[in-house]
Amino acid sequence: MEDFEQLDHYQILGISRSASDDEIKQAYRQQMRRYHPDRVASASPAEQAYATQRALRINAAYQTLSDRNERLLYNRTLSGHVPTPPRPQQPARPRDHQAELYERAHEHLDAGRTMQAVATLRELQQLNPFYRDSAALLAQAEAQMNQPPPAPAPVQRTAPALPSRRTLIIGGASGLVLALFGGVTWWMRRTPAVASPATPTEAQPAGGVGVATATAMPATATSAPAATATRTPSPTPAPTATRTPTPTPVAETGRVIYSENFRGSGWPSGSGSGWSVGAGGGAYTITSQAGAGNIWVYRTSPGGADMLIGVDVTVRGGEAGLIVHFTDRDNYLAFFVDPAAGSFRLELRSAGQASDLLTDNHPAIQSGTNRLVARLEGEEIIFRINGQQVAELPLSDPPPSQRYGLVAVSGAGTSVEANFEDLQLRALR
Repeated sequence: MEDFEQLDHYQILGISRSASDDEIKQAYRQQMRRYHPDRVASASPAEQAYATQRALRINAAYQTLSDRNERLLYNRTLSGHVPTPPRPQQPARPRDHQAELYERAHEHLDAGRTMQAVATLRELQQLNPFYRDSAALLAQAEAQMNQPPPAPAPVQRTAPALPSRRTLIIGGASGLVLALFGGVTWWMRRTPAVASPATPTEAQPAGGVGVATATAMPATATSAPAATATRTPSPTPAPTATRTPTPTPVAETGRVIYSENFRGSGWPSGSGSGWSVGAGGGAYTITSQAGAGNIWVYRTSPGGADMLIGVDVTVRGGEAGLIVHFTDRDNYLAFFVDPAAGSFRLELRSAGQASDLLTDNHPAIQSGTNRLVARLEGEEIIFRINGQQVAELPLSDPPPSQRYGLVAVSGAGTSVEANFEDLQLRALR
């Protein structure tokens, strides 16, 4: 029996029963920083298991105490509560269901059964989002499942001939291929997309979620890639971001089509080698160690590609911000703010290569929260910090998309912790 099993929700967070909402939030973050599995990645298996189980208890305590109704009901159960003596040690269960799911997922992947692997990994994530590298495996499997099928081979046409048994067999096989393709297409449309491109005219589900993974690219920007040859003899010019500061703050206007306070939301939680993402404490938190690259998570807007995105950002140790024009992990535009340095930048990811379109100074709030806004209309994008317009950019590649996201990247030799709050999407008209 672990030493924390007899603790109630208040004791596991180290707070009194009269603690305020802010005290509960602060205690939750302190406990997660202490017991998050990433903190003991190099420890023994027993210590890692202890940290994982305690982190799950901390999450459960916060989910109850951060909801006033749930907290009231829980407090009633504590009235007159007398600690029960420790239960006798139960013999170890011979069956480890989480390990079975993990091994079964690997068997499906090795056999090429990608859809079965995705379903198994999702079941494992519901039981334990921190189990080994299940989050990264799920992201890879979903990306593989959503790759477009190979183009069919050209049909060899011959002179007309009388129908034969061979012709009927070929026709039956073609029907089977079409049926299988239709089944896969139905499955891809009903499951959250991770890496399949989205076009502005394609109807996307409002709840599409991708588990964040490191981009495996260096944190510093690289040179812009050469233009791909096309039918047009002259190359397409690279997009140019223009710094357009406004002296007075601009209010966020438009009908709110989506609002998120990150309390029990459907945004993903997970961790990998040197990074973690998850909702809690009224904020969505992304952490990353130095050298892990861009850590991001995306959703799909319930409206069209034209929208206004606003979010409060608090960042320590690096940069954080918004992602727009998200096609896949290798093609998107990131809007970063670095409050400690008093600067912002626009980073374009094209075919996996990073290039900075604009880097400039801005008096962001160093030790507090900054409001980032991106206004997207067609190919025109306007960026604001704390209500002040800082840049304007026309961007056709990657194309406009309903997909948007949150991103953080560590500084040189330092880790980063970014907290996102009060996310809102607004219709332009």
